[in-house]
Amino acid sequence: MNEAAPLTEVEQITLRRVAYGQSIPGSLRVQDLQRLRELGLIEGPAQAPVMTASGRRRFESLSRPVALSQTGLEQVMADMLRSLRQGRERRRS
Repeated sequence: MNEAAPLTEVEQITLRRVAYGQSIPGSLRVQDLQRLRELGLIEGPAQAPVMTASGRRRFESLSRPVALSQTGLEQVMADMLRSLRQGRERRRS
């Protein structure tokens, strides 16, 4: 059990999904679950893993996504639409 062992980005995503209960049975990567179990961060049946106390502490230490304001979200969406339109125009040329 090594609470400080480095986790890949994908393993961090898997740990977050377990923490938030967003794990549809069979949708989580088996190798991630196995490593998280080896590190003592999760336990329980394969179809319904749960966080251990160590896993909860590790989850709490992970960086959180930056929240966007409504204005920021609107700007991101506008930029994405502009990019998609430009891609379509280039393919037509």
